[in-house]
Formats: sequence, C-alpha cells, structure tokens
Amino acid sequence: MTSQPQPTKPGRTAWVRAKAYPNGSTNSVREDVLTALGVLKVATADQLHRLLRSHLSSNKSIRAALLDLQLNGLTASDGNTAARHKTWRLDGPAGLDAAAHVLELARSDMGGTARGAGRTGAPHAMAVNETILAFVRGGTTDGATGGIGMVTSWSTETEFTLPGGKRKVRPDAVLQAPEIGMPVLMVEVDRSTMAPARVAAKLPAYRELFLRQVRDYSPTTPDRTTAWWRQAYPGHTRDGFPPIALVVTGTGPQALTNRLQAIYDLSREYFLPRRRKDQYGEDSWCDYDDAIPVIATTLELLQQYGPMGEVWWRFGRADHHLSLLDALEDWDTKAEYDERARIRSEEIAAENRRKIEAKEKKEKERIARGCRNCHQPVEEWRRRYLGDNGEDPLCFDCQEEELAGRRPKAEAEAEKAAEETAEQPAEEPKKEHTWLQRVFKTDFSPDRDPW
Repeated sequence: MTSQPQPTKPGRTAWVRAKAYPNGSTNSVREDVLTALGVLKVATADQLHRLLRSHLSSNKSIRAALLDLQLNGLTASDGNTAARHKTWRLDGPAGLDAAAHVLELARSDMGGTARGAGRTGAPHAMAVNETILAFVRGGTTDGATGGIGMVTSWSTETEFTLPGGKRKVRPDAVLQAPEIGMPVLMVEVDRSTMAPARVAAKLPAYRELFLRQVRDYSPTTPDRTTAWWRQAYPGHTRDGFPPIALVVTGTGPQALTNRLQAIYDLSREYFLPRRRKDQYGEDSWCDYDDAIPVIATTLELLQQYGPMGEVWWRFGRADHHLSLLDALEDWDTKAEYDERARIRSEEIAAENRRKIEAKEKKEKERIARGCRNCHQPVEEWRRRYLGDNGEDPLCFDCQEEELAGRRPKAEAEAEKAAEETAEQPAEEPKKEHTWLQRVFKTDFSPDRDPW
C-alpha cells in the first residue's frame, strides 16, 4: 500500500525529493541545461535562464538543475565573470557523454569542456553567448522582431580544416537556419581587443576554406566535385560563398562604427563582387561567385532590435540599416541583368512589329489610292516591278505618257554629250615597250642614239 504525502500546511503538499537530485530539479530542466551547455560550452545561470526559461521570474530552477548535475559529476564551476556571475560548464567525459546523448550527437562532435575558461571570467565566451541569446530570443525593445531558431540551431568551437590539413578556421559560432533560407551563417564576435587588421585577416582564411572541393558522386554534378560547404550545408539558393556575420562590442557606438569602417577598408577585395559587361558594353552586372557576403552590426543593436531588425550593414552597400534577409540579398545580379535584357529584347521586338505594321498600313493606303496621276487601280505585278520608291505607282498608260514626255529631253542630252566628245582631240596611243625594255628600263628603238 502506497503512502500518501502528508500536507505540512493547509492547502499544500510536501513532496519527497529524489536522493540523486536533492535540489528538486526536474528532468526537463536538467536536459535543457545539458543541451545548452553542450552548445555554449560555458555559461552563467542567468544566461541559461534567459535562454531556456525566460518566462520564469527567477533563475532558481536553473540553479537547482546545475547543482544537481554537479552532484552527479556532470557539471562544474570554475569561477566568476566580471559581473560576479558564476560560470558553469560540462565536467569531464561524463558531462560530454550526457550532453551528446541529449543532443543526439556523436561524442567526437562535442568538442571540449572549456575547463579553466571560467577562472578568468570567460569574457569572450560570454559575448558569444549574448550574441546567440539575441539571435534566439529576439529584441528587447517594444515592437522588436522575434528570434531565429533554437539553441540547437547553433554550434560553437567548430573547427574546419583548410587544404593541406595543418591550418584550421574556427568561427565563434555557426548558425543553421534553413527555415529562413539560410543554411549556414558563420558568426564572428569581436570585443574590440585586437587590431582591425587581425579581424580582416580572417576573411582570406574563410575564402580559402570556401574554395575547398570534395568528391561528389551525384549524377547532377558533371565533374564529380563540389564545394564542401554545399555538401555539408545543402539548400543554398544564392550565388557566391556562405555569409559571415561580424558582431562587434566592447566600446562606444562611434568607436564601433569606426572599427567596422576600418575592417571594411582592409578587406575590400574579399567581399566586393566583380563587374561583368555584356558583349556590347552597354550593360553590366555583378558577379558574386568569388565574393564573401559579410554583414555587420553591434551587439547592443542586436540585443535591442533582434536579428530580423534593421540593424545590419552589408559590406559593399551604402545602407547601414538593413534587415537580415535584405542584407543577405545580392544587388545588381546576373538575374537582374537577364531581366533587363529580356525587357530590352521585348521592346525591340515590339518596335519592329510597330514598324512592320506601319509599313503594311502605308502599303495598303497606297494600293487603295491607286495610280498617283489618274487614281486608277494598279496591277500587283506592276507594283512589285516598280518597287517601293516612296511614291505611289503609275498605271501603264500614265507611265507611257511620262516616258514620252521625258524622251525628247533624254535625246537632246545624248546629242550634246556626243558633240562634246567629238570636239575633244584624240589621245595619242600609248607606246608599248618590249619585255626587255621593261626589265632593263632602256629604250632600244632604232631611232634612238645609243651614245
């Protein structure tokens, strides 16, 4: 017979807590905490609360789950942030295995435990976490846009090997959001602690990474090779490489604007498209096959207005207030040029049709008028024989009359020309030379004195 819980106060029931979880955390909260730490690697209870249970007034349930997981050897705390918030991470292989089980990932895909990162406060990891929070939760101001995806849409500490196998590219975070037409977004968080030249130097490494080819045995691939990112993150519909988002923070608004401009100036050759002209040199378009789409904003604007707000600057464009989808759209593309060419060809075809119709109308009017002298109908064969000289044709009788009137004048002009020819003296026939004279340029005529 099971014993019923005894009420400690009227209207309340005292529940016995499990011995393994004396802080009273629930399975769902513990699983969510393991999921978040498996993605973020290191985070504070406040960040986990805003990411997982923002509808609750406090982070008590998150802290209870962290303590219970710590008692079971799955989480650990190394130190505090600058704001005196305790940092938490997964603890050892057991913590990684538990997070991998919840995330349904292989143990090899989990990365490390970020051991020791909390001893210095993990300032960079905290900035990356705040960036992910802004993407997932959306803006905080009234009327701000919502977020994108979930915490499982992200990954951190992801390493990509460059050709040669010795060098690697490691973005701060990677977002996969195919639901908005963005299969992958590489995110770089800059806390203004390094020179702009070092930030700009990451773009050539990304470009080298995006150019890496892998084998593809799909029947739709003619040369059996494709870019690795198209194979790893399928669904790309835009030309060019995957986009990179640059989020800056750590100083004032004007300093951040100047910093972005400096990075822009140092990396122009990697994000600007190439201008292509048509065969006539009359029109052109931008070729994005070798251009990296770089979008930039500040962490403060991202937190206020959300990722879908008008906070993005697409490098290469003058507008600094674009939404995410507008910033990712290319401008002056080949498709736009093809549309302009189609419209031009349709206009030319319409103009040609108009000219043909006008000519046919004029011809019909000429046929209706008939002979230009007597206005009698003119036979079709006579119209074709006389051709189109811009005048109405003549009937047979009118043409005979016109020719009879022109004949005396033509005869008089012929007689005058014959008289002028007769009056001119006859030209002396040109003396012919033998081949010997032509070769030696010498006159061997008998009347010439050779001496």
